[in-house]
Amino acid sequence: MGASPSLPARPKLRRVDRFPLDRDGEPHLVLHDPLGLSESVAVPALAGAVLDLLDGQRTPAQIRQSLLLRGKADLDLADVEALVDDLGEAGFLDDDRFRRRWADALAEFRACPARPTRFDDLVYPGDPAALREHLEEILGDPGSCIAAEDPVIGVVLPHQPYAAIGELLRATVRRLPRAEDVDLVVILGADHHPGLTPYAITDRPYATPFGVIEVDRPRVDALSQRLEWLRQEEIRHRSALSTELAAVLLRHVYGERTPPILPILCGPAALLAGDTTNAAEGFYAACERLFDGLRILWWTVAELHHGGPAYGRPPLPEDATSRLLAADQQVLGALVDVQARTLERRCLAEDPLLGAPSGGPALVTLTRLLPIGTRGELRHHRVLPAAGDAPGLTGVAGVHLVGARRFAGADE
Repeated sequence: MGASPSLPARPKLRRVDRFPLDRDGEPHLVLHDPLGLSESVAVPALAGAVLDLLDGQRTPAQIRQSLLLRGKADLDLADVEALVDDLGEAGFLDDDRFRRRWADALAEFRACPARPTRFDDLVYPGDPAALREHLEEILGDPGSCIAAEDPVIGVVLPHQPYAAIGELLRATVRRLPRAEDVDLVVILGADHHPGLTPYAITDRPYATPFGVIEVDRPRVDALSQRLEWLRQEEIRHRSALSTELAAVLLRHVYGERTPPILPILCGPAALLAGDTTNAAEGFYAACERLFDGLRILWWTVAELHHGGPAYGRPPLPEDATSRLLAADQQVLGALVDVQARTLERRCLAEDPLLGAPSGGPALVTLTRLLPIGTRGELRHHRVLPAAGDAPGLTGVAGVHLVGARRFAGADE
């Protein structure tokens, strides 16, 4: 069988998630696209050896030969080419087919009047009445979340189903400023997609079951004029859980008076060294100029350490909970003291069992942007079990931010 004319000479796998799956006693791998542009597919576990070599440097023939010489697998070249072609057709290769898929999806996203909900009826009730009742059971009347005097200037929350963190929400979604006292809500959302840019913003309003929240388009335009790359990966917002959960809570609390938002996704590249560091520094400087004098409500959605097979990590020892709590506390100490450089070092540290804090990029970005004199108050901290059958633990925290009501420069 000849190679497909669309088969790349040296195929490269996109950065996608892999999960093990047992199907009728046969081991498989499930490939999942964090961007949601491609449907998840299952391939035989043996294909994992081929996936590891799809680095854009080898031809299918070289991949086959490498596996043979290393004693990993003896595959027909036609089978390797067929797998590669199937991956390309499904959108999992970094090739022209994926770039066309990306361009079409981005054009469709930008044509939408609002960023549509993605997780209604999956993570939270999609029916407005049911959602309102659900949130009022957890938070009480929305008015009880607002303080006319001594309000906070920001909160940090995890991206978990509301019911799973009810106590945390009750402790943290409190003392929020009145709508008329907020010029802009800056949403910093954790984004685990390994994008090329450290940050991604969008000018699409955010839809919620309660109605649409407007985005501050003039400030989006001003930022993207200074930093053209900020909207290069705008489509990451399409499948972002963190910013969607923030938008729903904001619309519940403030209703039709919800202030305009600036949704910013913070990806892993925000913590990497090299060219992205310069990009991040340019982003901080642009935000400082743009935010000067504004009354900002900072809304950050990020989590801490994760451990266990549910997150692709080693089996949990008996002291896993205490170890995770201790690792979290190191991060939270730097966060509440708003020590940006210390927090960055702790978020870059890889624990062999727990890895690094999953929301590190968003948390570090927050501390780099907060005005001088801001401090944090830890409201709640606990460990949650992972959803599903595989064992796992997640560190979550609720934090209040207090300080000056108007933005007047970031703490260096």
